[in-house]
Amino acid sequence: MPSSSPDSNWLSRALKRSPRPHEDELHHCAACGKDYVNPVEWEPVTPEAWWMRLRCGECHVWREVTVTNTVAERFDVELDRRADLIHRALAKIDREHMVQQVETMIGALRHGLIEPADFARPA
Repeated sequence: MPSSSPDSNWLSRALKRSPRPHEDELHHCAACGKDYVNPVEWEPVTPEAWWMRLRCGECHVWREVTVTNTVAERFDVELDRRADLIHRALAKIDREHMVQQVETMIGALRHGLIEPADFARPA
């Protein structure tokens, strides 16, 4: 029979977790722990601090935070790093797609399925 002590109960363990991630970890979700959090709105509240409304792309939880400029700058660097990863992945997919299109065109030309007249402009 499973132990019924509070420490072995999943609900007790879940409730003991901090409801908010560490201030420096804006990209981690307070609810699911995934690192899919992005800013939706933001504005400076003082010369030294920013208010941000964040949303997790995994579990769709929203939260509002006010952070120092230093934390906001680190978050911005992390967002830029992630955007760069997405951009590079998209560029790779784009290149692969173009290669497939060129190979299809070459195959069609070799098999006589298309000819130069197919690309002529009507007079």
